Amino acid sequence: MSHPFRGSASRALIALALASPALALAQTAAQETNPAEAPPVQAVPGVGSPAAVLPGAAVLPGYLSPGDNSAELGPEPANLTRYGVAAGIGETDNVNLSSTNPKSQTLAAANADFDLRRSGSRLDAIGVGTFTDIDYLQHAFRNQLLGRFDGLLTAKLWSDRLRWAIADDYGEQQTNPFAAVTPTNLQRVNVFSTGPDLTLRPSDASFVKFDARYSRNSYETSPFDGHNLTASAEVGRQLSALSSLSLAVAGEQLRFDNTAVNTDYNRREAYGHYQVGGARTSIDAQLGVTQADDLGSWKTTPLARLTLTRQISPFSVVTVSGGREYTDSSGSFSNLRAGAGGGIVIAPVTQTSSNYLRDYGSAGWSFVKLRTSIGLTGSWERDIYDLQPVFNVTREVLGVRVGRAITTQLTASLSGMYSHYDYVNQGFTDKTGTVSGGLAYQPGRWVVLYARYDHSFRRTAGIPNPIFGGSGYDENRVFVMIGYRPHSNEADRGGAAAP
Repeated sequence: MSHPFRGSASRALIALALASPALALAQTAAQETNPAEAPPVQAVPGVGSPAAVLPGAAVLPGYLSPGDNSAELGPEPANLTRYGVAAGIGETDNVNLSSTNPKSQTLAAANADFDLRRSGSRLDAIGVGTFTDIDYLQHAFRNQLLGRFDGLLTAKLWSDRLRWAIADDYGEQQTNPFAAVTPTNLQRVNVFSTGPDLTLRPSDASFVKFDARYSRNSYETSPFDGHNLTASAEVGRQLSALSSLSLAVAGEQLRFDNTAVNTDYNRREAYGHYQVGGARTSIDAQLGVTQADDLGSWKTTPLARLTLTRQISPFSVVTVSGGREYTDSSGSFSNLRAGAGGGIVIAPVTQTSSNYLRDYGSAGWSFVKLRTSIGLTGSWERDIYDLQPVFNVTREVLGVRVGRAITTQLTASLSGMYSHYDYVNQGFTDKTGTVSGGLAYQPGRWVVLYARYDHSFRRTAGIPNPIFGGSGYDENRVFVMIGYRPHSNEADRGGAAAP
């Protein structure tokens, strides 16, 4: 009997594929802190939850992945269309990512990505998707379709006062933290949410907001399926045309299908909220308290969230974020971001659906001038579980990317990603990384030839039992592909199609 998730996921993907051309979805949509407004464009990729990158699944060498705005400073246009497809063949010397028995394999791949946006008087739609289909020609694994999709659809029911939002986040998650990330160590995860946003303005300078969300969380194999109900209220005042100050309260119920494995619990929070958006600087700050009753009684801890974006020159932008909050695995899944190194992100292992205290910080810097682009990102996170401290973990991820248009037709790129996961109470440390180099040659206006080399590695400590995996490896992978990109980063601005 097939797993019910597979059928629902297939139907969801088919519906999204059919709807995308009509709706023209675009830029990454994460869970909104203030869902009455569309989420801001992520100025620097990688500012979000730390995420690993699927080995060998970087999409188009020499070009930016969807959602990577490091080649374009400033806000995205209200309407945007970018997409591309590519197909090719590759070779790896360690397809099973093994330290003792590496196997070579010839790979055939087809990639697709889109980064689209539409804004109208009645409907706004934004979203981003990156997918790769890999066929293992010597049958090391069965054919794999892997990727990530984030989308948000907002219907304006009553001018800017009443809106209805529909959001979806779909992708892969690692299932065994001690084993290498092969196709057999992944599961599909989907987080769907919907609900109304009501904004009232008693006076020109004051506002009141009420928001509600129903979220459905689905895991392909793990027994963590469930739903969340969230409601919030916010009362504030416009300090100026560009800034506001408000007080907010929010509550959330988390309920699970399998209560033998999972325990239902609740969360709530109260905080002050300050926002300012200038020509070069934007600040979003929240400070207050948050509570959870997963221990059987309410426990209180400080709440803090800060996102700061600063365009320090016409060619450079910096984004910094950090904070402290209660969350869970489904909430963090929606916040995953690709770092500067690019690639398809995968979520860390969900070992429990329990509530945890998340302390985090991330930063990114992007520089683009004439023919050169540089991106740097870094993120740190510590997750502390009161109910099950054995699952406590610290994560650190770094990414870098350098691109150079050598000529109007030839582009070179270098990128790297490094992650360090420390499962403190399980006695396991995992260090992984990928170093990549790529060339993109554009013989015609929309046709691009790609060549890419990746070296991936893993170094581990602890968990010596081979049943759990935990061994390190090295892998070399080469791909040659041909792509079709009628809408590229530069083409959208009327220039040459090179980053």
